[in-house]
Amino acid sequence: MQKLLLGLLSLTAIGLGVYLGAQPQTGPAKVRIRLVDAGTGKGVVGMVRVLTADKKHVELAGLYDRMTGLVKDNPGVHWYLVPAGGAEVALPRVMLRFEAVCGVESHSVGMNVDLGGKTPDAITLEMPMLFHADKLGLVAGNTHLHLKNMSLEQSDAYLRNIPAADGLRVMFISYLERDKDDRSYITNKYPIGDLAKLNATGVVFNNGEEHRHNFKDYGEGYGHVMFLGIKDLVKPVSIGRGIMNAGFDDPALRPGIDNAKKQGGTIIWCHNTNGYEDVPSAISGRLDAINVFDGSRTGKFEDNYYRYLNIGLRMPISTGTDWFMYDWSRVYAELLPSSNEGKPKLTIASWLDAVKAGRCQATNGPLLSLSVDGKTLGDVIDLKEPKTVKITASAIGRHPPQRLQLIRNGKVIKTQLAAEKNSTRIDLTHQVRVDEPAWFAVRIESDAKNEFGRTIYAHTSPIYADFQGKRVFDVDSAVALLKQVEDGRAIIADQARFSSPAAGKTLLQIYDDAAQTLRERVNNRK
Repeated sequence: MQKLLLGLLSLTAIGLGVYLGAQPQTGPAKVRIRLVDAGTGKGVVGMVRVLTADKKHVELAGLYDRMTGLVKDNPGVHWYLVPAGGAEVALPRVMLRFEAVCGVESHSVGMNVDLGGKTPDAITLEMPMLFHADKLGLVAGNTHLHLKNMSLEQSDAYLRNIPAADGLRVMFISYLERDKDDRSYITNKYPIGDLAKLNATGVVFNNGEEHRHNFKDYGEGYGHVMFLGIKDLVKPVSIGRGIMNAGFDDPALRPGIDNAKKQGGTIIWCHNTNGYEDVPSAISGRLDAINVFDGSRTGKFEDNYYRYLNIGLRMPISTGTDWFMYDWSRVYAELLPSSNEGKPKLTIASWLDAVKAGRCQATNGPLLSLSVDGKTLGDVIDLKEPKTVKITASAIGRHPPQRLQLIRNGKVIKTQLAAEKNSTRIDLTHQVRVDEPAWFAVRIESDAKNEFGRTIYAHTSPIYADFQGKRVFDVDSAVALLKQVEDGRAIIADQARFSSPAAGKTLLQIYDDAAQTLRERVNNRK
């Protein structure tokens, strides 16, 4: 983690409030904690932790625990949410260390305060901001969240507190079925669709569905896919004896995907490479985006994501957190105005449209930018003849991005190192000769970890360059995807339990068709 900004403490000390001087010295000290934007002086929401001199965490009773549901994932880690207006807490009368952050948009700030003597009315921490997403026209969203082992009241409190404090503006929870276990899935109690009762925090909420198949209780099967912006549940929600302890493996994910599409839903593949029906779904045009690292760091960008792009698919990148909000993971999407006047209107539909258009990036911290000859994320450059294009990119984040990498057709063609070891910003400028179809994206490569102990990552959706009317097509990528389809088919043929030979043939035909499509495309390019 980047060192805390100790240099601000002398200035922030002014914000300790008016000293009463005569406050009784017995019992806990009652102090108001407040976070303010260092640039504007306005109160901001964020999270804080308080440590004693021997680095023991102080419980902040009355403040919402940001680590709710994450005790096993983050033992000994304690952060509490502070609303924009501040909050009063009772603290021991000793020397204490206060540390605070505001989502992913601020630097870390720390200060030491001795409460053994005179007690201040307030402790104000001035938060220097790295960036303001809203001023850049970016809206942060989490596409994948389930909660369990809570009451509905506790779940409401979780959703009203954490997404807004994290700086999210769009939040999707998801309905999920699993035999017996789903009795504790409290997010299943919410109605499908927009959840207006939770919107008062400035975050818009929607309840979608995770449609999936497993051969066992957990692990792989046909895969997991999110349906966002749907009107009604797609049934069956979960498929297969492995997850539902009943029935057969007859239905593929495809009928459910098609049902959700008819409802106007957005289809996002979950967990990167997890599942066998991802490639057939992608090459048949049924996926609107792919979630990377939602729930774990499953797979790599090079696995399927780059392969999809390398066979000419326009595939935006996305992410979420799956079970509880264990990380800062989010998608920043750029909304466009619906008319020539005024700001874009944020709705579930407008945000999903921005993601589907590829005007987005996935990150758990650093914010990226990318421009190719003035074009930005999701844009297509139509080249009739060879041209040298100018590329500019940047990465900025609280934790050192370390390396900013420019990707062309799945290969790193330029790495820009941070100017200093703990630098929070990297800028890159590069020129590239384009004489064939291409796509460009940027990502960061860093071993820095954030407040939740997660390695930071960030990756943009691409900017595409069509050349003489053609898209990228890499034979090696197509062959690798073909092998995945064939291997998946073999596993399914071996493990699936079908109600009849005809049902098995229908299911496996999806894989046969996908394999044939890839073979034909490869043969046409050889």
